[in-house]
Amino acid sequence: MIQRMSVFSKEESYRNIILLLVLALSFSKSIPNIILGVALLFYAVLLYQKEIVFPKKHYFYPFGLLFLYLLVKSIFSSSIGNEVNIFSRFLIVIALPIVFIPVPRNKIIWVFITSVFIATIIALINTSVYYLKDKTLPFSNGEDVNRILIIERPYMGFMCLVALILCLYMVKEFPKFKKGLLVLGLFFGIFIFFIAARLSLITLIGVALIYLLFYSGLSAIKKAIIITVCFLALFTALLSYKNLSNRFFVADSFQTMKDYEPRVVIWSCASEIIRSSDFNLIFGSKSFNWMQEQYVECYADSITNESKKAWFLAKKYNSHNQFIDFFLVGGFLGLGLFLFFIFSMMKNAIGNFYFFSIVVSLTLFFLMENVLNRQFGCYLTAIVFSITAKYRDEKN
Repeated sequence: MIQRMSVFSKEESYRNIILLLVLALSFSKSIPNIILGVALLFYAVLLYQKEIVFPKKHYFYPFGLLFLYLLVKSIFSSSIGNEVNIFSRFLIVIALPIVFIPVPRNKIIWVFITSVFIATIIALINTSVYYLKDKTLPFSNGEDVNRILIIERPYMGFMCLVALILCLYMVKEFPKFKKGLLVLGLFFGIFIFFIAARLSLITLIGVALIYLLFYSGLSAIKKAIIITVCFLALFTALLSYKNLSNRFFVADSFQTMKDYEPRVVIWSCASEIIRSSDFNLIFGSKSFNWMQEQYVECYADSITNESKKAWFLAKKYNSHNQFIDFFLVGGFLGLGLFLFFIFSMMKNAIGNFYFFSIVVSLTLFFLMENVLNRQFGCYLTAIVFSITAKYRDEKN
């Protein structure tokens, strides 16, 4: 009896460590890494004592294949010494789903929702302080946005979108908390609108439309009425809220858009890199660092506005598209392995509208951001993958 209690205590302690990692994700860059290191050691001990089983291959091989390919490529090109930080971030996507295995999926979801909620409350407090000082909201554009939100706006918007979808999922799992979860989901939706997170808002509208058209079970007339009313309300709100309208209606010409939107320049430079003689369509470029150097050279050569050029050279913008990034560094082989990773998540999530919507949302996020270029993005990707992998286990 005492031995059983001891085993239970160790397993429960391990689960609490993992949940603490998820909770800390929104507030610190270093604490999650420390907790992950402790969790890996704890996991190894439990595995050695045969209190948990070795993870099934679908927990690590979808992204592991891409990781190994890029690692071998980096070793052969002698660039591994300069790319340790990149591969250490990638390891998060492999390690986190494994250490999550002994933790119930719904507990991870509850703590993730809590973490996002606390982050939004802190952001609202910071916004209030900013407004009282400057009598304006900073969400149109500007450097103040990320400082106020703690997390960069695209990532904050994506977190709120995932938390919203998970709230709706938990309504089905815990009907007694339905009202509270719906209110919380509405709060996350309003917050996405409030901070003018464009991609997350567009994705949310798309997910809502798909659910209404194919999963709601409503009559065609009711669907038409709901869609019409919602679009009128959204259009009115868009016109009346300048922070969001300024981010959607920024250009009256291509040149204005080119001056405003960095991706126009970035993706044009990506095209130049692909056409260069040093780029191999099958295996990609020499290394991550070489790719970044090519971007910087392109910014220096192609941007004529001196202040804009100085800004780009200081920022050293990456691809701002995960698909382009893996194609540039790994060629069609690297891109194919990355697509395999995404399709693996989709396959895991088939049968659950909410989880599948989250995977689609992450895929759209990959289209506009180099998500895996950031530690925080690797954690978010790993959490999404973990949830879908756990669902696959239950489904089978």
